[in-house]
Amino acid sequence: MVVEDARIVDSPLRPVPVLEVRVRPRKGMPRCPRCGRRRHGYDQGGGVRRWRHQDFGCRRVELVASMPRVDRPECGVVVASVPCAEPGSRFTKDFEAECAWPMGVASQETVSGFLHIAWRTAGDVARRVAERVKASMPSPFDGLTAIGVDETSHRKGHTYITVVVDHERHRVVRARGELNHWVSWASHSRIPEIVELSKKIRRRR
Repeated sequence: MVVEDARIVDSPLRPVPVLEVRVRPRKGMPRCPRCGRRRHGYDQGGGVRRWRHQDFGCRRVELVASMPRVDRPECGVVVASVPCAEPGSRFTKDFEAECAWPMGVASQETVSGFLHIAWRTAGDVARRVAERVKASMPSPFDGLTAIGVDETSHRKGHTYITVVVDHERHRVVRARGELNHWVSWASHSRIPEIVELSKKIRRRR
């Protein structure tokens, strides 16, 4: 995507001002969001689409683009896909990844306060991320035996993302090192929610 413009939008219809970033697809043949194949454009009638992106400082961010439509006999006339978001999602892939991580370790209040979205919406996002990860793993998931949102495990307002893994030892060691590095960084963050999250990870590790 190419950034064309950025501005702060503040109106009575919004609870808080938003950093609106107008983008457009790079030049080239657009792709069908259903099959992923490149197709000639059908028209420019896809309309304006918006995606919630990761916050920039204290500002909420929305990407805005006027998307063309493509036509494929097997898929029909559909709005062209964008590289920053999954088809049909109102959030960018980066935001969804950021949302899925605290869903596994933090409380409802922390997740909702940090991301500024409803708990149910965060759960839907986490499920999509889990399914995306599962689909990307080679069969038989290269040691990954289960992944998904476990909504039956509730304690003090928590919903846990259950991931059962059986990787080789060196992968476990590497993952542990990456987690330790992140926790160390997060514990020195000046963002209270991130510091609290790092403490919870230390307690539950």
